Amino acid sequence: MNWGYKILIVIVVFIVSMLAMVFVSFRQTNDMVDTNYYEKELKYQSLIDASKNLNAVSNIDLISEKEGGIAITIPPSLLVDFKNGKLEFLKNDDQKQDFTLNFEPNADGVYLISNAKLQTGSYKVRIQWESNKKSYYREQTVIIP
Repeated sequence: MNWGYKILIVIVVFIVSMLAMVFVSFRQTNDMVDTNYYEKELKYQSLIDASKNLNAVSNIDLISEKEGGIAITIPPSLLVDFKNGKLEFLKNDDQKQDFTLNFEPNADGVYLISNAKLQTGSYKVRIQWESNKKSYYREQTVIIP
């Protein structure tokens, strides 16, 4: 094999690899985590304040796995005058599986979510509510097996 064939092979391999990268890049999705990202960014300071409010009261994880689902546990001191509870489940790899729930915990401060609503994978869960005229907020990552 002379050097002309070797150059031709290198050029063909280069072209095939470029076409493969173009094909892979066209199949890639570039969804943002939030659809209204820029509007929410302007209101982000209120979420920082709400997160500080919650960290001042409790630093424990609010989400835990239970048999057949997930339990959201609100600290007992924050159950007084509880209102506007909101859960956002954001699936990291598929925006179509994102959903939002309004929630009201029971007398023990627990709200259960069935695994039937959740797909296997990783979710970013945003929890926010108001209690005693203060806002509270927490973001946690949950992995559903």
